Amino acid sequence: MDAGVIQSQLSRMQEAEVFKNSPTLSRFLQFIVEETLAGHETQLKEYTIALKLYSKKPDFNPQVDPIIRIHAWRLRRTLDHYYSQDGKYDDIVISIPKGAYIPVFKKRDHEDDEPALSEKTGHFSRKSISIAVLPFINKSENAGTVAFADALADHISTELTRYSELSVISYYSCRNIISKVSDIRQAGLLLDARYILTGTIQTDSKRLRIRVQLTIAETREQIWANSYERNSTAEQLFEVQDDIVWRVVSETAGHYGAISRNVSKLPPQTSIHDIEVYSALFWYYHFVGDLSLEMFLKAENAMYKAIEKEPAYALGWAVLGEIWVGGYFMGHKSLIAGNQLEQALSNGKTSLRIDPNCQHAYQTMGLAYIFLDKKEECLKTIEEWLKIKPGEAGIQGAMGFMLICCGVYERGYKMLDESVQLNPYYQWWFNAGFAFYFFHHEDFSSAFYWAEKMNMPLVPWELLLKIACCNELKHLEAAKEYCLQLKQKFPMIPAKLDDYLSAVLRDEILKEKLKSAVLKAGI
Repeated sequence: MDAGVIQSQLSRMQEAEVFKNSPTLSRFLQFIVEETLAGHETQLKEYTIALKLYSKKPDFNPQVDPIIRIHAWRLRRTLDHYYSQDGKYDDIVISIPKGAYIPVFKKRDHEDDEPALSEKTGHFSRKSISIAVLPFINKSENAGTVAFADALADHISTELTRYSELSVISYYSCRNIISKVSDIRQAGLLLDARYILTGTIQTDSKRLRIRVQLTIAETREQIWANSYERNSTAEQLFEVQDDIVWRVVSETAGHYGAISRNVSKLPPQTSIHDIEVYSALFWYYHFVGDLSLEMFLKAENAMYKAIEKEPAYALGWAVLGEIWVGGYFMGHKSLIAGNQLEQALSNGKTSLRIDPNCQHAYQTMGLAYIFLDKKEECLKTIEEWLKIKPGEAGIQGAMGFMLICCGVYERGYKMLDESVQLNPYYQWWFNAGFAFYFFHHEDFSSAFYWAEKMNMPLVPWELLLKIACCNELKHLEAAKEYCLQLKQKFPMIPAKLDDYLSAVLRDEILKEKLKSAVLKAGI
C-alpha cells in the first residue's frame, strides 16, 4: 500500500475528536505508523518505544512498568471506537494486533461491513457481560410520570457504567429500539445484550410504585425482581429517583448482586462467549464462594492471564490483589506473588492509576492494610473511597467491616447494616463484623447470633466468637463443647491465639476482651 495513502489516513484520524482529546494516544499511533513506514518495524518493542517516544531512562523495565502495554491497549480500544464512529466509511483501516506494536494497514471492503450482531444469526455476540436498560412502562394516567420514567431508566443506565466489568448499551439505543420489538429476546439480539433491565411505574395522588425486573435475554429467564413504593409528591421525586437507582444498581450489578450470582452459577468447566474476555471474573466469583486452595490457584491464574492480555484492565488488577488478600487470610501460598499483601497493595495502586473510580481497588487496599497492621492507612483508604461518591453496596459493607475492625464502631455498623439490608447475598465475613460490633457493646446474645450466621467451617472465627460469647453468657458447658470442636478442627489456634486475633482486629481493647473470654472458657 502506498505510504502517502497511509500517511493521509493517519492525518485524517488525528483530526477526529477522539484523537484530539487524547494527544498521548495520537502520538503513540503516529510514532508506530511512521516507524513502520520507515522500515523500522522490527524495532517496535516495549523497551524501544519507552525510550524513543516517552524518554524513559535506559534502566526501564517493561516487566515492572506496564505503561506501554496500557497505552497500546487504550489505543486499540480508541481505534475500535474511531472506526465505529468517525471512521465508519474510511477506505483504509489501521489496526494493532494484540501482543504486538506493529500496525497493520488494510483496504476496507465496504460490502463486508457488518455490525457485531446480525439478526440473521440469532446469536448473542458481545464478548463481555452486557446489559441494556429498556424504558420503563408508565401505567399511570399522570402525564408527569412519563418524564420521570424516562429519567429513571436513563439514570440507572448511567450508574451501571460505573461497573467496569459490565458493557452497558447506550440508553439512546434502547429507547429507540423499544418501539420496534415486543419480545425480550428480540430486544437482546438487536441490542447485543445478555441482560435486560426493565420495569413499570404506577402512581396515584399520593404513592409511587415501581417494579423492576432483570432478565436473561437469550432464555427470557427472570433472575431478579423487586418492588419499591414511595410518596409521589413532586418535591420528593429527585430524592426518590436517587434512592431507587442506588438500590436497583446495587442489587443487580453490585458486588454479590444478581448478575455476579448468575455468572457464578455457571459450571467451572463451562466457557461461553458472554464471559470470554471476563472469564477471570468468573473464577473469582467461584473463589468467593469456595475458599479452597484449588479454587484460589485457578482464580489467581485466570486473573493474572487477564491482565497480561489486557494490561489496562483496572478491575483485573484490583481483583487479582483481592484474590491474593483472600488467599493470605486462608493460608494459601501464591504461585505468582512473593509477598501477597504488598503485591496486593501494588495492584490496587496500579488499578487506581488506570481508573481512579475502581471501587474494588479501594477494597483490596483497605483489606491489605488491615492484615499489614496499618490502621491509619486503612482509614485513609476508606475516606478516599468515600470521595468518589460510591454506589456499590457490597463494597460499602466491606468498608463498614474494616471500620469496625479499626474500632470505628458506630460508623462501621451503619455502613455494614445498610449494605446487608440492601443486598442479603453478602460475604460470610460481614457477619463477623456484626459479631465484633455486638461483642464490643457487650450484647453477647446478638454477637452469638451473628457468629452462628457466618457458616464458614474452613476458618476458626465462628468457633472463637461462639466460645467467647458463651463464656460471657455463663453458658459454660456450651463453651467447653465449642473449645473441643476448635481443638479438633484447628489444633494450631490455641498456641497462636494472640497472633490470629491480631491479624484482623486493629482495636486492642476488643482484641483483649475476646482473648480473655476465650482463655477463660478453657481453650
